[in-house]
Amino acid sequence: MSLTSSTTGGASSLDDAPVSSFHRRIMVVAMGGPFCDGYLLGVMGVALGLITPALALDTLWTGLIAASVLVGVFIGGAVFGPITDRVGRHLMYVLNLATFVVFSALQFFVTEAWQLLVLRLLIGIAIGADYPIASALTTELVPRRMRGPALSGLVLAWWVGYGVSYWVGWALTGLGDDSWRWMLASGTVPALIFLFMRAGIPESPRWLASRGRMDEAKAVVRKHLGQEVSDEELLAEGRQEQRGGSGLGNLVEIFKRGYTVPVVFCSVFWICQVAPAFAVRSFQPQMLSAFGVGSTYGASALITTIAVAGIGLGLVVVNRIGRRSLLISSFVCINVSLIALAVLPLHWAFMVVALFAAFQFFEAAGSGLQFVYPSELFPTDLRATGVGIATAMSRVGSATSTFLLPIAADDLGVRGTLGIAVAITLVGLVVSYFLAPETKDLGLTEASSRS
Repeated sequence: MSLTSSTTGGASSLDDAPVSSFHRRIMVVAMGGPFCDGYLLGVMGVALGLITPALALDTLWTGLIAASVLVGVFIGGAVFGPITDRVGRHLMYVLNLATFVVFSALQFFVTEAWQLLVLRLLIGIAIGADYPIASALTTELVPRRMRGPALSGLVLAWWVGYGVSYWVGWALTGLGDDSWRWMLASGTVPALIFLFMRAGIPESPRWLASRGRMDEAKAVVRKHLGQEVSDEELLAEGRQEQRGGSGLGNLVEIFKRGYTVPVVFCSVFWICQVAPAFAVRSFQPQMLSAFGVGSTYGASALITTIAVAGIGLGLVVVNRIGRRSLLISSFVCINVSLIALAVLPLHWAFMVVALFAAFQFFEAAGSGLQFVYPSELFPTDLRATGVGIATAMSRVGSATSTFLLPIAADDLGVRGTLGIAVAITLVGLVVSYFLAPETKDLGLTEASSRS
């Protein structure tokens, strides 16, 4: 049994290995970073209204603080994706989450806006580093039949973290004027839990083979999968994949090797999903209030809970209807929801809440592909680099939209701002229609050779 598809079309042992408790553990542990990211962003949506008077924030500082973590994710993905392809997945897997723990706790003690800005930027860098690490390790360790749901599960974890943060934040509002400190620092708890759970996770045997470390790769496969592979089979993996650059040199190598179209496709569809979504989530209570909805925190918590069901649906159907159909249909439904919010005369609060919930439900259903496509379309030695680039580009869009939303809302109103979101998601629909491939039945080697 081999680690890669043979020249005669044989299936790989890692691609077709029986699903085991080890695979399920990999899937659960990998969810830690996205869960913490969702929690971090969600709790800010609750806390921001309290932070504004406490730190005397104006519109500029409000936008900067809301967008700072997204800028950090851009830096983390762009820088640590290539580094992860160079030094391996395991070391970075632990260090980045430990960093998140420290900086999350320090948020409790901030007294000025710039301090919070710096801490959230650093937290974002740690989260951005985790995305290419977790997705690459998951892709390289789980079998083909589990790959789509496992990678979509990373986004499910983001949504669960985001939803939990709203309920926790809502509960903590009773602690008084400093409740926002407890809200922000509460992210330390899940980060610590997942940090301990990551103990004992091995290095990727595919990455080890790509670096010529055959004995170590064989030992990982033997210990954790109960399989044996020959030196010849591992050497074939090494010969096929060991072509990447060193560290940041992979940023050039990925284009030299002909992966420009996957880079463009993954970056653009991801930007068009998250740019409107992050902006709306960050200021959802304020936007609901502008539509005349009362109890905006409770409504936001309900909307977020419904959105979790959306990614659950995406996880279930990603291997059934396929990646391409899921992505295109989700963009269609997102556009319908946003157009209705932007143009219809909405006089009832329940209709406003229902449309916001529909937008987030369908965006969440398609968002699972944010990890699936980049992880499948790039080879082992460039996988973390590809995911890192797509992650970084997506955060350019989300950070820009989050920063500009309060400014745009002042000038254009909520409906005008939602009109811009419609235009962005229409671009995503068009790009997905022309560039989205179908990879659900392909092994990793075959999927990454379709560029």
